[in-house]
Amino acid sequence: MYWLEVSIVTDGEGAEAIAEALRPFAYNDGVVLEQLGDMNDLDPEALDPAVTVKIYLPEDEDTPEARRRIEEVLYHYGRLYPLPPPTFRKLQEEDWANAWKAHYHPFRVGQRLWIQPSWEESPVSADPEADGLHATDLVITLDPGMAFGTGLHPTTQMCLQALEDIIQPGMRVLDVGTGSGILAIAAAKLGAVELLGVDTDHLAVQAALENVEKNGGTVVTTIRQGTLADVVERDWDVVVVNILAPVIITLLSEYDLMHYVAPGGRLILSGIIDQQAEAVETAVRAANGRVQQQLQVRDWVSYVIGHQE
Repeated sequence: MYWLEVSIVTDGEGAEAIAEALRPFAYNDGVVLEQLGDMNDLDPEALDPAVTVKIYLPEDEDTPEARRRIEEVLYHYGRLYPLPPPTFRKLQEEDWANAWKAHYHPFRVGQRLWIQPSWEESPVSADPEADGLHATDLVITLDPGMAFGTGLHPTTQMCLQALEDIIQPGMRVLDVGTGSGILAIAAAKLGAVELLGVDTDHLAVQAALENVEKNGGTVVTTIRQGTLADVVERDWDVVVVNILAPVIITLLSEYDLMHYVAPGGRLILSGIIDQQAEAVETAVRAANGRVQQQLQVRDWVSYVIGHQE
């Protein structure tokens, strides 16, 4: 099996727009942005102005139609903003799995969560103000493999921030669309004692199981393949769903998502573009939910939902 790498060179101004335009074609919504230079240097000239945006498609999705659609999307952007044609390159599975690792480094989310790639050493810092690993940090050791959930995307980061605010010791947490398992593992680190992560993708389940092992598995964490409909357990203190807005709306309207949330519990929804926010809020109200908090990073919106009183 091979993976198709699609790359296009732009600049810092255009990279984000191109990344979002290509994301629907990417496996598990994964987009890589590469920029040469020192990210920690505040000098404006420390970074190369060129940014390479990359996505990956599995072999069975590499079709002439898919390539044509990608070229059409980029052609329309090119009429507004100068762009070179995209580059298509086939990578063997092992090469693909390692292609993005050079650009994935340890980083902090929120106040205490430290995301640590399993193949890198932690940058320890004794200075509480420095950007390094502190003694009080909760370390999530992660190798996303082929699963969505590196922690880099705003949708995942907002979920992590919400979990940090909500999770109390002893809580039960359901993670729907667990991907790499990052959210379930974070909840465990924050004190949850029973966790269930489900995902329809067997590669994601495999990655999540391996990541649970990397993080010690000290609490009851179950990862299994399936959908929300396969989950018979109810009354979860926290349910987190980081997928896509249309799927979230379906789960609310057709699969009784709110009924999985315990009285007084919280539902965290993410993966929502701001243009989709109104439709999601309508579905939440129809399911007897109430928006308690809204988070937003650029065009991405997340919600913390409670039951209507």
